[in-house]
Amino acid sequence: MKYLAIETSSKLCGACITEDDILIDKIEIDNGLTHSQNLMPLIQKLLYNNNLKIADIDGFICDIGPGSFTGIRIGVATAKAFVDSFDNKKYTGVSSLEALAYSVKTDGLICSIIDCKNDNCYFALYSFSNNSLTEVISPIATSVEEMCSTLTDYLNSNSDNTITFVGDGVNIYKKILSNTITSIESKTINCLYSNTNNIKTYNLALAGIKKISSNTTLELLPLYLKKPQAERVMETKKSKDNYNNTNNYIIAKMTNEDLNSIKNILTSEFDDFWSFKVLQQEFENDTSHLFIAKDNNNNSTKTNSILGFVSVQFVLDEATITNIVTKKVIRNAGIGSQLLEFIINYCKSNNMKTITLEVNENNISALKLYKKFNFEQIGLRKNYYNNTDNAIIMNLDI
Repeated sequence: MKYLAIETSSKLCGACITEDDILIDKIEIDNGLTHSQNLMPLIQKLLYNNNLKIADIDGFICDIGPGSFTGIRIGVATAKAFVDSFDNKKYTGVSSLEALAYSVKTDGLICSIIDCKNDNCYFALYSFSNNSLTEVISPIATSVEEMCSTLTDYLNSNSDNTITFVGDGVNIYKKILSNTITSIESKTINCLYSNTNNIKTYNLALAGIKKISSNTTLELLPLYLKKPQAERVMETKKSKDNYNNTNNYIIAKMTNEDLNSIKNILTSEFDDFWSFKVLQQEFENDTSHLFIAKDNNNNSTKTNSILGFVSVQFVLDEATITNIVTKKVIRNAGIGSQLLEFIINYCKSNNMKTITLEVNENNISALKLYKKFNFEQIGLRKNYYNNTDNAIIMNLDI
């Protein structure tokens, strides 16, 4: 049987063709282009180079994550389109973590780690023996500290004494892994560290072929690893309850210290509309004024104390709000309203006559907020966001 394996969960975009478990050909690229630009031409070239058509493929294998949400969706959508175009084609999804584990050929435990930034990771634990891989701990999203605790508990209660770490999280967290695992008192643990950071398409294919042959296939659906829904809802509710009272936070001018404290959490905890470079340029712009909503709790760390920020530019007597954002976990807690009210009063005190802003037409909550403060639509920028969504231009006379 001929298989096509598709990999798009990371920066690497790739595909390979196998005849059963024998590699026929592969293409793997990281050229700076998006997976949506690379994937189909790559597959077409792969087929052409081997005198094949897509109809000649008997089974489709696709990385379903965890990893880049956008990349995963592109790969999954492509694989599903191929499967849906034919009758009786075999297929399966494969976890990125399992595909990583297939790069290790050492007997013992294999821990696959994908970095999620801010001391968080995706990880799973497998056991490799007699040329066969068995899942021990299912893929999970957690903190590195919690991962180490889970691994320690497992190693203390089982006879395994060799563990190989693989994935892009290994080099980042190697020191903490080594210190944690080797400190186990009950036995000596041999820690090995693989140099494999990226998922190889052939390893992905091997993992998929095993699933298809053993009838343990997974659906072609993105694998989103999050905390249980009830836990996330409870955390969000607690956070919002903490900040519904304005006495719990203050609004102040952003300082260099504030700017640096959110450098590593800007896109993960706030929004990816601005990169840190853009925020820094805005901060250094003489016409810009930036303010933060800051936790009034003395026990807060510098990183978690900033709850939101707003940026406004002054040109003559006209003000433009360039960004207003709060932490994702405490949205709809009133902080955005307080920031907006503050900046309107700040503009008035500086003799501004009008305030203008732009908002994504699909950002319903933001539109409601601006209308609440009497902003009115005055224009439209078509395909402004990601070349798809329109931007609504709004204005407030003050």
